[in-house]
Amino acid sequence: MKKIVYVTGSRAEYGIMKRLLLALDHDPEIELTIVATGMHCDKKYGLTYKVIENDGLKIDCLININIDTSNNAQILNSMSICQSEFGQYFQNNKFDAVMILGDRYEIFSVAIAAAMHNLPIIHLHGGEKTLGNYDEFIRHAITKMSKLHLASTEEYRQRIIQMGEHPDTVFNVGALGAENSLLMDLPSKAQLETKFGLLQKSYFMVVFHPETLTSVSPSAQITELLNALTEFTDQYHFIFIGSNSDTGSDEITENIKIFCAETGSRFMTSVKPEEYLALNKYSNGLIGNSSSGLIEAPSLKIATINIGDRQKGRVRGDTVIDCICNKKDIIDSITNSQAEDMQQKVMNSVNPYYQQAVLDNIILDVKCFLNNPIELCKDFHDIKTSN
Repeated sequence: MKKIVYVTGSRAEYGIMKRLLLALDHDPEIELTIVATGMHCDKKYGLTYKVIENDGLKIDCLININIDTSNNAQILNSMSICQSEFGQYFQNNKFDAVMILGDRYEIFSVAIAAAMHNLPIIHLHGGEKTLGNYDEFIRHAITKMSKLHLASTEEYRQRIIQMGEHPDTVFNVGALGAENSLLMDLPSKAQLETKFGLLQKSYFMVVFHPETLTSVSPSAQITELLNALTEFTDQYHFIFIGSNSDTGSDEITENIKIFCAETGSRFMTSVKPEEYLALNKYSNGLIGNSSSGLIEAPSLKIATINIGDRQKGRVRGDTVIDCICNKKDIIDSITNSQAEDMQQKVMNSVNPYYQQAVLDNIILDVKCFLNNPIELCKDFHDIKTSN
């Protein structure tokens, strides 16, 4: 039996991985351990480790890293705590592999600790570009520490190979999120209303995170967005989901809460993965700058109004309307998202992140990786160029 530890740091990333983790937990060939850190352990973000436990998954350890998003120095302090704690955890607990997803700063610290202990890292969603956020360089740095790469598109697979990873270790498996939207057992609209209140008015979902590699302040950006949404409050309702714990996220949350109090819109710190997908499914569209607008939303056949540069560089389909972060552009994009031609395009669109049997293929690739010899010293794969 092979021992895998999965480290989860946020509600969004856990939501993507939930079906896979449940499958691995019931696999007789795998001994799965789960460690929760980051936002999961913070009351401000809803103590979402309880969602994991309620899904029937046992958490081996909670590692609180004292998140403070007021500035980058405080984020770095949280990262140092995370690296130190996981350094000790990996000293005391041995695994055949560490599995991680994505590009968050706490996951970067986990990857460093695992790599220093020479634990093979299985990395999902490498090779992607998000030029407006520090996730961009974190993701690529994790790639260089990882030994199995499960990319979500062929473009991303090729980029990972371009970074010196051997093609035999890089697989284009598609995105779990795109498959989750179609295969997860989602609550009905009536069930959502029982829990969250009536959804009689047409509504948009709104998820907005800070841009951490641009010169525009989070408060300036959220002001532009909320000023635009004000123009639609007679026509639509808005449901906000809390921001990630990135630098400046508290400014965004404070402004959103004031807007909700003044307009009757709803703010939810966090919801269960299937509730988030269902809320989007019954909505008029997703507004903001979340990766879920590019990866999950297209499978739900809703439009995405993608604002600013946070997701700049990521592959996107025909359901996505890109706009700059100013009031007029956002207003125009929301209006255009509901036009008949755009709605027809959404219904006929193909999600570029979707592949059949994503979950099953990931499990096959992981088992093959674990059941074959793993080189302790990973070489750099040079791409031959013609003169």
